[in-house]
Amino acid sequence: MSKLYVGNLPAECNEPALRQLFQDHGLACTTILVKRGGYAFVDCCDQSTADRAIDKLNGYSFLGSALVVEPSVASSTKKR
Repeated sequence: MSKLYVGNLPAECNEPALRQLFQDHGLACTTILVKRGGYAFVDCCDQSTADRAIDKLNGYSFLGSALVVEPSVASSTKKR
C-alpha cells in the first residue's frame, strides 16, 4: 500500500468529498484521513495508483484551492 499526503485542502473539505474526488478520477483508495489544518493522508491500493493520483491531482483546483499531492514521508525519517 502507498500513502499520499494531500495538502492545501479547503476548510470545507471532508472525507466523503475527498473520496469522491479520487473516485471521479478513477483512483482507488482505501483509507482517507482528513486532518484539521487543511491536509489529509490517503492510502492507495498500490504504487501505480499513487503515481496516477500525483499526476492527475497535484495542482488540481478543488473547491477553489490548488491541491498539493505527493508521497507521504514518515515523520521519523524527516531530516531535522
